[in-house]
Amino acid sequence: MKLLGILKRRRRALALAAAASLLAGGLATVGTTAASADAAHRGTTITSTGLRPGQIKHVWLIILENKSYDATFTGLNQNSYLWKTLPSQGVLLKNYYGTGHYSMDNYISMVSGQGPQQDTQSDCNVVDSQFGSDRSIVRSGANAGQVKSLANAAQTSGANAPDGQNGCTYPHKTPTLFNQLDAAGKTWKGYAQDLGNQPGREDAVCGGPGTSDNDPATNPTYMTPTADHPAPSGVTSFTGAQANDQYVAKHFPFPWFEGMTGTKTAHGTVPALTKPVQGGNDCDAAHIANLDSAQNGLFRDLQDERTTPAFSWITPNNCSDAHDAVCKGNNLSGSFTASGQPVYQHGTPAPESTTPKNHTGGLYASDLFLKYYIPMIERSAAFKDGGLIDVTFDEANPPFTYSGNSFNNANAYGPTLSDRPDKSSGLVSDRAGENLYGRNVATEPTGPNSTLGTDSAGNQLYPGPGDNAFIDRPPACTQTSPTKVPANCVPGIVRGGSGNTPGARTDTVAASAASSYVLDQSIVADDTGRGVTDTVDKTGPGGTSPIPADTFVGAVSDTGPQYPSTSSGSVVNGSFQLLDASGDPVTPTGPVSSLTLSAEGAPGFLSTGQTADPLYDATDATPGGGDTGSVLISPLIKPGTVSTTYYNHYSWLRTMEDVFQVGRGRDHDRIPGGTVSDGVDGRGHLGFAGQPGLAPFGRDVFNNASSWRR
Repeated sequence: MKLLGILKRRRRALALAAAASLLAGGLATVGTTAASADAAHRGTTITSTGLRPGQIKHVWLIILENKSYDATFTGLNQNSYLWKTLPSQGVLLKNYYGTGHYSMDNYISMVSGQGPQQDTQSDCNVVDSQFGSDRSIVRSGANAGQVKSLANAAQTSGANAPDGQNGCTYPHKTPTLFNQLDAAGKTWKGYAQDLGNQPGREDAVCGGPGTSDNDPATNPTYMTPTADHPAPSGVTSFTGAQANDQYVAKHFPFPWFEGMTGTKTAHGTVPALTKPVQGGNDCDAAHIANLDSAQNGLFRDLQDERTTPAFSWITPNNCSDAHDAVCKGNNLSGSFTASGQPVYQHGTPAPESTTPKNHTGGLYASDLFLKYYIPMIERSAAFKDGGLIDVTFDEANPPFTYSGNSFNNANAYGPTLSDRPDKSSGLVSDRAGENLYGRNVATEPTGPNSTLGTDSAGNQLYPGPGDNAFIDRPPACTQTSPTKVPANCVPGIVRGGSGNTPGARTDTVAASAASSYVLDQSIVADDTGRGVTDTVDKTGPGGTSPIPADTFVGAVSDTGPQYPSTSSGSVVNGSFQLLDASGDPVTPTGPVSSLTLSAEGAPGFLSTGQTADPLYDATDATPGGGDTGSVLISPLIKPGTVSTTYYNHYSWLRTMEDVFQVGRGRDHDRIPGGTVSDGVDGRGHLGFAGQPGLAPFGRDVFNNASSWRR
């Protein structure tokens, strides 16, 4: 309780500091707002990036999945290319934050500035229907430009509606960065690895889930198939990888906006919000392409600066983006020479045509992807002429260094030895972060759709805008009805689990009467102290459990990587010791194949079982998407530099808008809260990228801009 009080006071202090800086900054800029807006209309981009207009001509954004800064940049994993090589070529952003959990809400915020809502927080895992409407776009105030969910009297939709009730695809007049680029006369393309591999899986417009007949308005895709809505033949999952197709639409932002895809109405089809500068439409083959397509892929486009888009979005598949610990398909491990050089075949490279050496995923697989494609970009004329490569992550998942596909245990690894969930520094790991009026703040706007409902005592009813990901809520705090949480909803001693689930789980294991150690590929360091029971295996004439009562998880060990030759293998050799309440080893009385780990630690067992998760606070919604870190490489950046300024996905969007001077666009179709090119603030910034005082990447990032010449 003492620790919780400290954390609450720290949060209040941060909030007060942020408020003070906002007030001071707001007073300082009142006199310049109108002038700035007028300047934007005249074609002058107002920016603090330190760049001259046109210095950056080409951007490549590569977005990876679900890793914290600690997991990526501390040496815990086999990813030295991203951990060491790339930062030595550019700048490492040590405090770059996601904006939510779990994935899709981050992609939405990056390209549109829209805040979180439950269906995108949950990766659109129910049905892809329309979200909100053009009429529900907020027209003024702090949430200007945000699409508001359509609440109704039956409470089947709205900010606090259950997952699947609000929809995932944003209405026609919700502009994106790509609409802005169209309006500003800039070329762009979205590349996705494996796009189109399985017929019927991502054939909807712009790489959307389902067949070509699927449409959010008239024929929505059921992301979790039902008897009435079965999956197309050959499709085993829309939201996870399958062996022949590891693409997932939730990691590709283009199909989720009717301003990109167009929309169907009772009166016919309304076209997309904008038209590309080179003709065609925003979802044609010139704008949405398989990464390795011989006709429209990245390698082909890089052969000439004139065919290289000004902005390139690159989505690796669910293996190459570090998402899956074990890859269901090719991880590109067979696409390198014995000396580690990428194999670029004659013609268009086809790395997935090679036979992989193993199926290891995680950061090991993302390193292979980056080692293959980044040199391809760097040797192009377009990169040498004002190019910028940005490697980032959607969210820090999990926020700590303890992870099923981390190859070392933070407990036993020097640089992260003190980074434990029960330390006060844990709050830093998963908070929000951005820079307002020159000050780093641990906050971000939540928007009108965040799940922030509380009971009469102020206790949370829902997961909050950060989805309470990886933060343990005691069983007493689990929602029991739409309007009630038990009165004793206070921090408890739950270990493991996530969201508002109690945290108990059952692992497949191997143990015997010969040792107190258990092989368990799912065990992670913060399971230490959880109770262990076996209700599956029986031993002796009486059929009793081979695990004595009051047995607990002791020391945990995860070593690796192992290199599984099939997708059913394991990349980590996980084990733990069985202990009793006094900390003495416990040996099973017979073979053990299954163990259930309790939701709670045990009173009296060491210190871990009695320690509440310090991130849990019944009256305070979980913040942000965690610190992921990011690396940027460009002739305009000094190699080997580091920035500690707080940035997030809204900062990134604001940077792209300023880099490409979207405020100079000539498409002024009026949209509530702004125009396509002008944004909500009249200066080219969409959604929460238009927050007053929000800093884009500045001179700490583009630190070689003043001296760089062609």
